[in-house]
Amino acid sequence: MAVIFICFAVNITAVEWLFIITAIFLVLITEILNSAIEYTVDLVTGDYHILARYAKDIAAAAVLFSSLYAVIAGMIILLPYFV
Repeated sequence: MAVIFICFAVNITAVEWLFIITAIFLVLITEILNSAIEYTVDLVTGDYHILARYAKDIAAAAVLFSSLYAVIAGMIILLPYFV
Protein backbone atom coordinates (compact mmCIF):
# COMPACT_ATOMS: atom_id res chain seq x y z
CA MET A 1 0.00 0.00 0.00
CA ALA A 2 2.84 2.36 0.82
CA VAL A 3 4.37 1.77 -2.61
CA ILE A 4 1.19 2.96 -4.30
CA PHE A 5 1.21 6.18 -2.27
CA ILE A 6 4.90 6.72 -3.04
CA CYS A 7 4.22 6.18 -6.75
CA PHE A 8 1.50 8.82 -6.65
CA ALA A 9 3.79 11.18 -4.74
CA VAL A 10 6.68 10.95 -7.21
CA ASN A 11 4.36 10.90 -10.25
CA ILE A 12 5.73 7.86 -12.08
CA THR A 13 5.06 7.33 -15.79
CA ALA A 14 2.33 5.11 -17.25
CA VAL A 15 4.84 2.43 -18.23
CA GLU A 16 6.27 2.42 -14.71
CA TRP A 17 2.72 2.06 -13.35
CA LEU A 18 2.27 -1.02 -15.54
CA PHE A 19 5.35 -2.65 -14.02
CA ILE A 20 4.30 -1.76 -10.47
CA ILE A 21 0.75 -3.07 -10.96
CA THR A 22 2.06 -6.21 -12.68
CA ALA A 23 4.41 -6.87 -9.78
CA ILE A 24 1.62 -6.40 -7.22
CA PHE A 25 -0.78 -8.71 -9.03
CA LEU A 26 1.92 -11.30 -9.70
CA VAL A 27 2.55 -11.60 -5.96
CA LEU A 28 -1.19 -11.80 -5.23
CA ILE A 29 -1.75 -14.46 -7.90
CA THR A 30 1.15 -16.63 -6.75
CA GLU A 31 -0.02 -16.31 -3.15
CA ILE A 32 -3.51 -17.49 -4.15
CA LEU A 33 -2.05 -20.42 -6.12
CA ASN A 34 0.18 -21.30 -3.17
CA SER A 35 -2.85 -21.41 -0.86
CA ALA A 36 -4.81 -23.50 -3.35
CA ILE A 37 -1.97 -26.01 -3.66
CA GLU A 38 -1.55 -26.23 0.11
CA TYR A 39 -5.28 -26.78 0.69
CA THR A 40 -5.42 -29.40 -2.07
CA VAL A 41 -2.45 -31.29 -0.66
CA ASP A 42 -3.99 -31.17 2.82
CA LEU A 43 -7.29 -32.46 1.41
CA VAL A 44 -5.66 -35.36 -0.42
CA THR A 45 -3.52 -36.54 2.46
CA GLY A 46 -3.50 -35.72 6.12
CA ASP A 47 -0.38 -37.80 6.64
CA TYR A 48 3.16 -36.61 6.06
CA HIS A 49 4.46 -37.44 2.61
CA ILE A 50 7.67 -36.21 1.03
CA LEU A 51 5.95 -35.37 -2.28
CA ALA A 52 3.34 -33.31 -0.44
CA ARG A 53 6.16 -31.40 1.21
CA TYR A 54 7.84 -30.81 -2.16
CA ALA A 55 4.60 -29.51 -3.67
CA LYS A 56 4.14 -27.06 -0.81
CA ASP A 57 7.78 -25.96 -0.90
CA ILE A 58 7.72 -25.35 -4.64
CA ALA A 59 4.52 -23.31 -4.36
CA ALA A 60 6.10 -21.26 -1.58
CA ALA A 61 9.21 -20.75 -3.73
CA ALA A 62 7.01 -19.31 -6.49
CA VAL A 63 5.72 -16.73 -4.00
CA LEU A 64 9.28 -15.96 -2.93
CA PHE A 65 10.44 -15.39 -6.51
CA SER A 66 7.45 -13.21 -7.38
CA SER A 67 8.09 -11.17 -4.24
CA LEU A 68 11.75 -10.75 -5.21
CA TYR A 69 10.65 -9.58 -8.66
CA ALA A 70 8.33 -7.03 -7.03
CA VAL A 71 11.11 -5.69 -4.81
CA ILE A 72 13.59 -5.46 -7.68
CA ALA A 73 11.07 -3.81 -10.02
CA GLY A 74 10.10 -1.34 -7.30
CA MET A 75 13.72 -0.46 -6.63
CA ILE A 76 14.53 -0.01 -10.32
CA ILE A 77 11.52 2.25 -10.79
CA LEU A 78 11.58 4.26 -7.55
CA LEU A 79 15.26 4.66 -6.66
CA PRO A 80 16.00 7.16 -9.46
CA TYR A 81 13.36 9.49 -8.00
CA PHE A 82 15.17 9.58 -4.66
CA VAL A 83 18.84 9.54 -5.71
